[in-house]
Amino acid sequence: MGSKVGKKKRVRVSPANDCIEIRGARQNNLKGIDVDLPLGKLTLVTGPSGSGKSSLAFETIYAEGQRRYVETFSPYMRQFLDRMDKPRVDDIRGIPPAIAIEQSNPVKSSRSTVGTMTEINDYLKLLWPRVAHAFCPNCSREIRPETAQSIAQQVLHDCAGKNILITFWVAVPAKTQPRAFFDFLQQQGYLRVWIEDKVVRVDADPKIKRFGARVQVIQDRIAITEENRARLVEAIETALRFGKGKINIIPSVEAGVSPAISTNAADTAATAALPFSTGWHCAHCDLDIRPPTPGLFSFNNPLGACPECRGFGRTIAIDLNKAIPDRSLSIKQGVVRVFRGAEFGESQKDLLRACAREEIDVNVPFEELPKADQDFVIEGEKRSGDYTEEDYEYDRWYGVRGFFRWLESKTYKMHVRVLLSRYRAYVTCPSCKGGRYQPETVNYKIWGAHAPSRAVSGASPETLLTLPQFQALSISDARDLLRKIDIPAGDKTVQMLRNEISARLNYLCEVGVGYLTLDRSTRTLSGGEVQRVNLTTCLGASLVNTLFVMDEPSIGLHPRDVGRLVRV
Repeated sequence: MGSKVGKKKRVRVSPANDCIEIRGARQNNLKGIDVDLPLGKLTLVTGPSGSGKSSLAFETIYAEGQRRYVETFSPYMRQFLDRMDKPRVDDIRGIPPAIAIEQSNPVKSSRSTVGTMTEINDYLKLLWPRVAHAFCPNCSREIRPETAQSIAQQVLHDCAGKNILITFWVAVPAKTQPRAFFDFLQQQGYLRVWIEDKVVRVDADPKIKRFGARVQVIQDRIAITEENRARLVEAIETALRFGKGKINIIPSVEAGVSPAISTNAADTAATAALPFSTGWHCAHCDLDIRPPTPGLFSFNNPLGACPECRGFGRTIAIDLNKAIPDRSLSIKQGVVRVFRGAEFGESQKDLLRACAREEIDVNVPFEELPKADQDFVIEGEKRSGDYTEEDYEYDRWYGVRGFFRWLESKTYKMHVRVLLSRYRAYVTCPSCKGGRYQPETVNYKIWGAHAPSRAVSGASPETLLTLPQFQALSISDARDLLRKIDIPAGDKTVQMLRNEISARLNYLCEVGVGYLTLDRSTRTLSGGEVQRVNLTTCLGASLVNTLFVMDEPSIGLHPRDVGRLVRV
C-alpha cells in the first residue's frame, strides 16, 4: 500500500492504474491523507493503536463504497436499508461496492447455526430430498414409491415360476352382513376374496359370520412367466387403482398347483404376502411417512422443527441439580431444597410418610441411598404418567417431579412463576436429543463414512446418516463424506447443489474452522470464528469486482493456517 500525506496538492492517478483514489481523508483522527489502493490486490493497513486504521478502512473506504451502492437503489428500496453517513473526505474515485467483515459476534438468536449462517442448510434442505433414502421407523425397511412396472419387475424376479394372487384391500362398512358384501363384490365383477389365508368364492354360501374392518379382494391369479408380463402389469395397475395405491402379492405354496384351477373354498395357505405401495408408505407395517419436501429438512420450518423444542434443540425444564443441590444431606435434613420452607412444608411431611411406608432410611445421605430409593423420591410412586389431584390428596407420593408439575399448573400466580424460575434451566431436548428436527425427518438417511458400495436395502443402520447426524460431523468430515455421495448420471440439479455445498465447506476448511460443526450455535462462536464464517458466506456468493474490508482476519489462527487464509 502506498501512502502520501498532503493538504493542498492533489495527485490524479490515471484510470489505467486501476486503483482507488482517496484524497483528503479527515475522518476521526485522519489528517487529510491521500492514498491510492490498487484494485484486485490484498492490501494491508497496519499501524499502532489509534493511528486511524479503522477510520480509513471501515469509516472511510467501506462507508463510501456501501453508501454509493445503496444510492443506486430506488428511494422505495432505500427506506428498508441502513443508510451510512458520508465520510469526511474530499474525493474518492474508483471505489467498487464494499462489504465489511468485522470481528464481532452480533448473533443472539439460538436458531442461528454455522449451517444457517453460511447458507449450507438452505442447500442441504434441497439436496436431502433428492439423495436420501427413506426407512421405516418400525421395521427399518427401505420405503420408496413403487409403480406398476417396478412392482411387476420385482415380482418377475422374486416369484418366477410360481403362481400368485394379486389382491387389494377394500373397507367393509360397519354392521355389513357377509352376504350383502359378497353380493356387492359380485356385482362389481369380483368372484374371490382372500380371508384367513383362504380363497373364498363370493358366489358360494359363505361360512363366515362376520368380517374385519377390511377384506382382501383378489384381482387376478397369474402364473409368473415372462409371457404373462403384460397381463401382470395390467392386473397390478387395476389393483392399485381400486386399492388406493396399496396391493398384496400372495405366492402359492405349491409351485405346481395353480390357485386358478382350484374350486375349493379352503385353498392351501400361501407363503408370506409381499405388500407394495405407490406412496411414501411402509406396506409391511402399514405406516405412512411424510413425503420428502424441503420444509421437512429445515428446523426453521414448522414441518421440520421438533414439536417439543420448536427447532431450538433445547427446552426449559426443572433442573434436579437445583432442586436437590446438596446430595450429602439426608431426606430428614431437607435434601429437597424447595421443601425446606414453611410454604411447602407439607410436601416434606408427605415425603417422610412415603419413605416410612417404603422403609427408606431418611437419616442417611441421599447420595448413599440405593438408586431405586432415589428414583422413588424423585419420580414418585407412579414413576411415569401425569398425576391427578387425587394423587396429591390421598397420601400417594407424587415425587419431586410431580410436585413441580403441580406447581406448573399454578403459573397464573406471580409468586409461583418466580419460584419456578429459580429451579429451571436449559436442557437438551429429550425428544430430538438436540438435533432440532422432528422424528419424521430422521426417517431419511444417506450413506455414512464407511458405507459399502452396495444396495441401500441391505445396509445396516450404522452405515447410514440422518440429516442431524450429518450436521453434527466436523466440517472437514462432512466435506469428505459429501464427495462420496453417488449422483445419478445426468442429474444436474443434485450436482449443482453438491458443488455449492462443497465450495462452502472447502472455504470453511481453508480459513481454518474445519473443526466446527454445521449445527454449532452461532452465538457460541468467538469473534474471529464469526468473521471467518462470514467470509465464507461472502466468498460462497461468488461476487466479482467487490471490495472486502476485513478486521484482523488472521486473529486466533495458528501460524500454519495464515498462509491458507491469504490464499483464500
